[in-house]
Amino acid sequence: MKTLSEIIGAVKDGERPDYEDLRYAVCALDALMFFDLRAIMKMAKGEKEGKKKKLMYSAEWQYKETFNRRKAAMGKPPKEWLGPNHDPNSDDVQERRKFSKKIYDTAINSQKTG
Repeated sequence: MKTLSEIIGAVKDGERPDYEDLRYAVCALDALMFFDLRAIMKMAKGEKEGKKKKLMYSAEWQYKETFNRRKAAMGKPPKEWLGPNHDPNSDDVQERRKFSKKIYDTAINSQKTG
């Protein structure tokens, strides 16, 4: 399997990478987006609560963390970087997703009716 960087580069170059490579690349990029969003949300919450100076994770720290996380992800095949706990082909992962979706749907439906 190609590294995430190779897969992205191939797509940008007009190539058509293997379907499995693309599936895992989408999952890896989604995970990277999630990490970034969580970091920004924590910083925004800290600022809103007036804890900006007391934040354990500064913007500079987050930048370095994000850079290192992306560097690690881009240098490995997405399946390897994701690991077995996030492999979409795993029955355990699919069971957790089903359970999570039920919780999400219940929360959304209770907001609509409540």
